[in-house]
Amino acid sequence: MKKRVLSLVALAFGLAQTPQVELVGFAALPADTFAEGPASGAYRENPGFRAARAPFASQPVQGFSAIQFGPQPGSYWVLSDNGFGSKANSPDYLLRLYLVTPQPRTAQGGPATVQVNRFVQFRDPNRLVPFPILNENTPERLLTGFDFDPESFVIAADGSIWVGDEFGPYLLHFDANGVLLDPPFATPDFGAGKDPSKDFVRAPQNPALVMNPVAPGQPSPANLPTSRGYEGMTTNPARNRIYAMLEGTVSGDPAGTVRLMEFDPQAKRWVGLLGRYLFDDPSHAIGELAVINDNEYLVIERDSRQGAEARFKRIYKIDLTRRDANGVFVKELVADLLNIADPRGLAPSTQGGVFRFPYFTIEAVLVLDPNTLLVTNDNNYPATGGRGAEIKDANEFIWLRLPAPLRPAPGVGQSR
Repeated sequence: MKKRVLSLVALAFGLAQTPQVELVGFAALPADTFAEGPASGAYRENPGFRAARAPFASQPVQGFSAIQFGPQPGSYWVLSDNGFGSKANSPDYLLRLYLVTPQPRTAQGGPATVQVNRFVQFRDPNRLVPFPILNENTPERLLTGFDFDPESFVIAADGSIWVGDEFGPYLLHFDANGVLLDPPFATPDFGAGKDPSKDFVRAPQNPALVMNPVAPGQPSPANLPTSRGYEGMTTNPARNRIYAMLEGTVSGDPAGTVRLMEFDPQAKRWVGLLGRYLFDDPSHAIGELAVINDNEYLVIERDSRQGAEARFKRIYKIDLTRRDANGVFVKELVADLLNIADPRGLAPSTQGGVFRFPYFTIEAVLVLDPNTLLVTNDNNYPATGGRGAEIKDANEFIWLRLPAPLRPAPGVGQSR
């Protein structure tokens, strides 16, 4: 009987094991990579107060919180987040999309480098933002990390850019040159007992709350934690629907669940709540949402640890048609980013044939083909800890071969 019990335990443990993916490409953008622009980082050490001298002479190319396909094969648009981590310490960080071309090291060789080609600067020259921004009275009204915290984006069928923000949280609509096309779209509250026509999801940084603070001792009307807005966003294969996932639990929702909502970019309106994603642990957060086909999508789920302390960095697959009685999506494990086979030693940090991707924030994934994913991290420049306590984190790009193929829809992948 004892042997049978042990066998059953071993079987259960085996079934729970993660399918091991294989590293088939690696490239890294050094942490100290800069692009043209004004000096930055003057508020980083003392948020809200400008230092006499900014530590960076221009703009760091960093904090990649989302990735989409670029105009040429092998090129990608990457989204920098709000800058240095908060509204108060990022007024001098300009919000941009960067076009990059990684040149990975593969089994056939390669330099493992990333070329930064150009950027799109987000701005509001038509004065559509209904609240004061940092560059309020300038002609171009360049948007900064004080104004919004962009964490996700998609390119719609008409070529315009939709960005998911965390301060509102809002959806922001830009043309291909970075000019804001509409006022920010607020987030309706589709929770039980709420009226989405007048009830909204609001973070503590929401301008309506910041400009109208409650009296001392009164509870905040915010119903979403700080930095828990639109971390994940994608489109359906036809790119006529946007699916946006919050990173944190809205007040009143089941603990450890986050909402996935649908938006119609042609009608410019929210459609409704699609369902909820349940974390393996309530302390976890999501990193990204990516399309496979009309029903299936990838979700990055992670803990808040890094380096040797990291324990949970995974990619799951959900199916919009598979939900339990509570509207929670069924999850299927696709990849464990802390257990990646690297038999060829493509990455410099690989040890014993195993590569770990142990960064605090892993926020970008794309389906390249049925067997391959591209994943990259947000390095939170100039943070350290992913590869060593004294080493500045780079933006690493990793190509992963899956043990079982996905079923991407036509138009999803490198040919998109």
